[in-house]
Amino acid sequence: MRLKSKQHLALSSLALLTALSGCSQTSAPAIGNDHNIVYLNGQIYTQDAQRRKVDAIAVSNDKFVYSGNREGAEPYINQGYRVVDLEGKMVLPGLHDNHIHVLGTVPLDTCDLEGKSVNLGQLAEKVKECLPRYASEPGAWLKIDQWVPYENNEPTDTYKTIRQTLDAVADGHPIILSGVDGHASAYNSKALSMAQDEQGNTVGFNTKTLGKGGVFAELAPYVSLDSGVVRDAAKEKIPVGNFDMFAQEVGEPRGEAVYGAILPKVAQVMAKNGITSIQDACSNDFIREQFVKMQQQNLLNMRITAATCFIADDYKGKVDIAGHLKKAQEVRAAFAGNPLIKADAVKIFADGVLEGDPFSKPPFSPNAGMLHNYQTPHLKQNEETGLVTVTKNSEDSKNNGIVNYRAEDFKNYASALDADGFSIHVHSIGDRATRVTIDALEAARQRNGDRHIPHTIAHLQVVHPDDQARLGKLGTFLTYTYAWINQQPEYDMLITPFLEQSKKGQDISDVLYNPKSYTWGAIYPVGSTAKAGAVLVAGSDAPVDTRDPRPFMNIAAGITRAIPGQPAYNAGQSATLQQMLDAYTINGARAVRQEKLIGSIEPGKSADFIVLDRNLFDLVQQGKPEQIADTQVVQTVFRGNTVYGQ
Repeated sequence: MRLKSKQHLALSSLALLTALSGCSQTSAPAIGNDHNIVYLNGQIYTQDAQRRKVDAIAVSNDKFVYSGNREGAEPYINQGYRVVDLEGKMVLPGLHDNHIHVLGTVPLDTCDLEGKSVNLGQLAEKVKECLPRYASEPGAWLKIDQWVPYENNEPTDTYKTIRQTLDAVADGHPIILSGVDGHASAYNSKALSMAQDEQGNTVGFNTKTLGKGGVFAELAPYVSLDSGVVRDAAKEKIPVGNFDMFAQEVGEPRGEAVYGAILPKVAQVMAKNGITSIQDACSNDFIREQFVKMQQQNLLNMRITAATCFIADDYKGKVDIAGHLKKAQEVRAAFAGNPLIKADAVKIFADGVLEGDPFSKPPFSPNAGMLHNYQTPHLKQNEETGLVTVTKNSEDSKNNGIVNYRAEDFKNYASALDADGFSIHVHSIGDRATRVTIDALEAARQRNGDRHIPHTIAHLQVVHPDDQARLGKLGTFLTYTYAWINQQPEYDMLITPFLEQSKKGQDISDVLYNPKSYTWGAIYPVGSTAKAGAVLVAGSDAPVDTRDPRPFMNIAAGITRAIPGQPAYNAGQSATLQQMLDAYTINGARAVRQEKLIGSIEPGKSADFIVLDRNLFDLVQQGKPEQIADTQVVQTVFRGNTVYGQ
């Protein structure tokens, strides 16, 4: 819809207006152009320190100059400010996505499953469809994007495993399925045979190279020869020529052309979702160059904190503090005067993923760093009914996953970054990885003193109760992806049976959702960490799971912890709507050290705000918080300019 502009009569007494309470303003500048606007008749949630709700705001050029009641806006109207009627709609500050890979939010011109789960028969058809278009040369790689590793992939009468399926239709081509999670990919046999050792010799992934004493023995936890699934560090060993944003080099013509073509759409996706500030969670030189291009083309309708990333070194456990610090310093200096892009954060991958495959032979264990050993479950799924049964007692796997850095190395790394003024942004999935991360952040504070730098931890899929309290004591910023928090048996089957003991004949629902289990209280502990004093922020992690940043789905899920119509996953860990709005606005600004500039609607701050098609508080009061997920942005304003409008 289009918001209405109309004229308003002036009040008679300016003296009376300036005495009115509940208003904030700066002196109104003399104006005579369209960059000065009063917005009236709104339900404007300022997200300021008092969490005031007002019905009028005034914008001059790129700043808010007033927020308060209708009467207090009259002096601006009298000076000629244009008036926009918000028609009673809800207004919020522009949203912050604290963990996103923004160039991945728009598909490239590649073979793409679009995050839709498929069975193996459908996968085979997709390969047949894409080969002629995207791998026409004999022996050329076929890369299929946005494959879902952890849903469906069900066998058919013809196809039994992912690897066998790809082999059957490959026609001599190496094939990679690039997972939506950014951690898991799947390959056919030809691709697996192309793995290279440190000297560049092609030796392949096989039982010999992955076995005890083999050249890839340390990577065995990352590779399933049965399914063809390969994760994290092991993926680097297979030389794939593709358009992965993390593999691009500055100046390489094909990558520059492919990504250059999507930059306008990236801007549109962010504006349509009301996102005016992001932390790009793993930026390299190529990715940062694309941000500069967006800025040069007047496409950058958001602020970016580009977290410098050393993903390859992290997954090798390579300790190069001096080298990383030098590179991060150079990048930070390069953007020091940039009004929209900064690079004062460093990303660290503490561990991998928590998803395994209990149905592969043998079961493919997760690799996230856990305090206790994983279980080896014994599950069987009825191919006709889909029902899963526990066929015998689970066993101790003697494996508790991987933390990428030794504890002392992590402490030294975090301390060096903190001492040099960098925010630290950590990917942490398992409870041991989070404990090691907390230890490192505590060590940095003990060595350097409290420098009031907002360090953040992303994901936090499993957190021990003791560490939930420690996160609060440190005041750590926690970047949960709330849309991942729900009961979803098909997905949970890939996690919980590896974390909890199971007994022969035990009901699978009892394995997955036992309120007395450790997992029930440790999975995404939003409520308890917030209560302990940690600061909630929000990150979509797009394109992981979906390219859509879906902020309102995340807000709804943070409150319900449920798929609509399904039970909640530990409702006691739910957030309130106010906490979710804080996470997406003022806390998001604090997490990137810009709370004096953005994050709330206050005079002097950048005029970044969004208009919504419904009032979220009304939905909560009506007992319909799940409907928040359907919210649409009507208008997005960035630095005073409308960058999206219905």
